[in-house]
Amino acid sequence: MNLSFVYPIYNEQDNLPRLLPETRRIAQGLISDYEVILVDDGSTDRSGELIDEIASRCPEVRAIHHGRNRGLGAAITTGLSHASKEFVLYMDSDFPVSAEEARDALSQVDADTDLLIGYRLGRAEGLRREIMSWVYNRLIRWRYGLRVRDVNFAFKLIRRSILDQIRLRSEGSFIDAELLLEAARLGARIKEIGIHYHPRTAGASTAASARVVWRILGEMQRYSRRLRAGRIGPARLIVNADDFGLCSEVNRGIVEAYERGLVTSASLLPTGAAFDEAVALARSRPGLDLGLHLALTQTTPASPPASIPSLVDRSGRFPPDWRAFVARYFSGRVRREHVVRELRAQIARVQRAGLAISHLDSHQHVHMLPGLLPIVVGLAAEHGIGAMRYPRQTAGAQQGGSTSRLRRRAELAALDAACRLGAPLLKRNGLFIADGFRGFSEAGQWNEQSLAAALADLDGGVTELCCHPGVTDGIEDRFPWGYRWAQELAALTSHSVAAAAAENFVTLTTYRECIDNHRR
Repeated sequence: MNLSFVYPIYNEQDNLPRLLPETRRIAQGLISDYEVILVDDGSTDRSGELIDEIASRCPEVRAIHHGRNRGLGAAITTGLSHASKEFVLYMDSDFPVSAEEARDALSQVDADTDLLIGYRLGRAEGLRREIMSWVYNRLIRWRYGLRVRDVNFAFKLIRRSILDQIRLRSEGSFIDAELLLEAARLGARIKEIGIHYHPRTAGASTAASARVVWRILGEMQRYSRRLRAGRIGPARLIVNADDFGLCSEVNRGIVEAYERGLVTSASLLPTGAAFDEAVALARSRPGLDLGLHLALTQTTPASPPASIPSLVDRSGRFPPDWRAFVARYFSGRVRREHVVRELRAQIARVQRAGLAISHLDSHQHVHMLPGLLPIVVGLAAEHGIGAMRYPRQTAGAQQGGSTSRLRRRAELAALDAACRLGAPLLKRNGLFIADGFRGFSEAGQWNEQSLAAALADLDGGVTELCCHPGVTDGIEDRFPWGYRWAQELAALTSHSVAAAAAENFVTLTTYRECIDNHRR
């Protein structure tokens, strides 16, 4: 066996001197190759300093630090994500399990064991903890059907092939249950073994505090919501850059974000001034998935303006923003045949360029308007386009920008209502839509911190993240939308954001790939 030992640590300075000797006793003669991963979860005592000292003199030890106290689950997840061996063992750093019993348990691992978990023999925690544990175990059994004897006992060995398929979201003490539930969902073979519990001899436990209990209940509720919505499991992410063709600065930003960053696809803007340049850039990058960014605002039409008078002003331009378009649309001044003519012209412009289009979306999401969505769905069927953006954002916070927080929330609520109304039509027509969407509240405002946080917060399934990279913010004079194009490009190409994607087991994908999976 080769094994990664993972120890979450929070204010355990008095227990740390015995941690490595006890670990070596477990490994001696039993573990051929092992590593020890110590995760300091923002300790306020000398724990962080001590694990650095241990790591400096012991090559098998790695010390990892959280900048702040995030919780038991976060520390365990960090440790598991840094483990590299075939098996990974998580134990508490106060050693509730003796080295002898740990060795005996590990010796019982065989080819049919994917997950080995301990259950307490005897109780040494006091009546209150015993009652809480009894209630919690039965609550997990009743709510999820997970039939194990002791959910939270801190002795869990998991095979790497199973762990690599699990994406853990809990940052608190629900982590144990989430790990078991996800392993069971994957069909993991679980073996239980009785182990005598040894109470801590130093330090203080917070496992039974009211704060920990409430956090467990909250995380349990969030897990249940994701389970009902089918958003459990690995997270796949489409990173789609909008406005490809708007101007040269945006084109170059999108290409750079694709070649050096997270961007997997881009939406061509057929009414953009730099459309021809975007086409040339796309042709030389066949791996860049392409969508079509239909526009009825802020640009000039693909049709002769005289043929679509209800869509343009006297200068032959579309309305200046979606608000002006919506006001005209709901007042009955937009004619359906003009919309169809113009959108067909935009699709034809892309098709004449000889580029394959995987999905449709639109400038400022106007394709989701009631009455317009059936037109766009019909055009998708007419041209064999198998996916469409579904910009219903259920998470994320306003990141700043030119609009007030209150107004942005009202706009988000209106878009949410339009998406709910349109969802049945999209599904009836067999179009692939992502399970989640990010980038409305954050439009033009992504930075390294917000983007890394969004990656950590992704649910399972497929999410589209909409972005607007550009090589300079100097284009604001031409497009005064309040966007920070260069800031978004820096975030999309930053090492910290790439690390956040890896640490949270986020797999990048495209609409093209999702359509293929959807049709199988």
